[in-house]
This record gives sequence, structure tokens and C-alpha cells, in this order.
Amino acid sequence: MMAANLTAATALPPLPSYSLTEAPDVISWFPDFYLSAIGPVIAYWIVSFVFHVIDVYDLFPQYRLHTPAEIAQRNRATRFEVFRDVIVQQIIQIGMAIVLGYTDPPQLTGREDYDVAVWATRVRLAQRALPTILGLLGINAATVSKNMAISHPLLAGALAGGYYPFLSTRLDATDGTSVPAFAAWELMVANAIYYVLIPAFQFGVAICALDTWQYFLHRGMHMNKWLYSKSFSSIHVSNLP
Repeated sequence: MMAANLTAATALPPLPSYSLTEAPDVISWFPDFYLSAIGPVIAYWIVSFVFHVIDVYDLFPQYRLHTPAEIAQRNRATRFEVFRDVIVQQIIQIGMAIVLGYTDPPQLTGREDYDVAVWATRVRLAQRALPTILGLLGINAATVSKNMAISHPLLAGALAGGYYPFLSTRLDATDGTSVPAFAAWELMVANAIYYVLIPAFQFGVAICALDTWQYFLHRGMHMNKWLYSKSFSSIHVSNLP
């Protein structure tokens, strides 16, 4: 009986069921397909307009890297050339967004709680290494956990390797029996990983990839004499030197 109770207490909480549905549009009256294509273009022109106003009215001159006189002397591309080249680049950008929009599968939602529970399970499994790690440091995790069981039960459970017998209170809907449950802190860590750390990592990778190809594209335009002579590198705001 004792072995059965220990097995039940150390069992992993069950993962929730889920059903997938197509994710709603960010703007209810404007499909995401079109928003993903023209959204970056709209954002570009809004930001460009802000910098244009700063340049025309000479705002924040103390933060300029170059004075307006220096920029005017070095600038070989006209505003029309800059506008033309930006439009060409954005037409290509919108075209690629449309192609990707047609080839990508629809965005689905409804699995978020399941994915968070998967990460909570991984957090629970990671705790099983704590007694071994503490043992390498000369700390008896079982003794420390036993001494803290009453005052700090959650910490005691973690030190014991994810042993939370007092959290097996959630009922299984099929037969009404008790099943293990996650600790609040485990769900908090899992939510932080799923909603903060993973998106932040993905965003960082995307920024690195985007900046890398933009850098080498920009460098290639300056190194290639034909592109340089055609002022195609004027697609960036600072224009040609």
C-alpha cells in the first residue's frame, strides 16, 4: 500500500485535453492575410514621416550624428530616387508576404493550456535532479525536505524531487478519482517560459536574421559599383555618402 501511495504521489499530473480552432483575426474587420502584407509597409511610412518631421523642423539637434549641412553636402540621391527605390523594395516585400500567406497553413488556437501543462511537466521532471545535485554538494535533500515539510511544503516538495502528495486534489472527470496536480509556482514558471521566454528568444533570433541579411545587402550595394552608381542603396534614409 505504501508503494502504491508513493507511486501515486510522484505520478505526473495529466495533461488537459484541447480542441483546435482557427485563430480570429487581430482586427475583426480586416483579415490577417492582408494585415501581414501591408502592416509593415504602413509602419515604415509612419516612422519615416516622424523622422521626416524631425529633419524638416530640425528637432533634437543635440542628438544628431551629422549636421543638416553635412547631410546635404554628402547626399547624392534625390527624394524621388529614395521614394522610388523604397516602393520597389516594398512591392517585393508585399509580394513575398502574399506568397507566404497562401502557402502557410491557417493559424490555429486552443492548445495553449496544453502546451503550458507540457512545460509544467518538464519543470516537475527537472526537480527530480535536485536531490542528486544537492547530494554532490554534500546536502541531504531528504532530511532538509522533511524538516521543512510543515513550514514550507512547496519548497520541501521541490527539494524532495517534485514530491507533492498534498497537491493530488484535482478530480478526474472520467471516474471521479483524485489525480496529481501542478503547484502554483510550477504553472507560473511554465507560463513565463511559454508566453515570455520562448517568444523573446524567437524575436531575438528573428532580429538577428533580419539585421544580418540587411547588413550584407546594404554592404553589397555599397561595394557593387553598378548598384552604387544607380543609387539603389538610397533605400536607406541616410542615402549615399
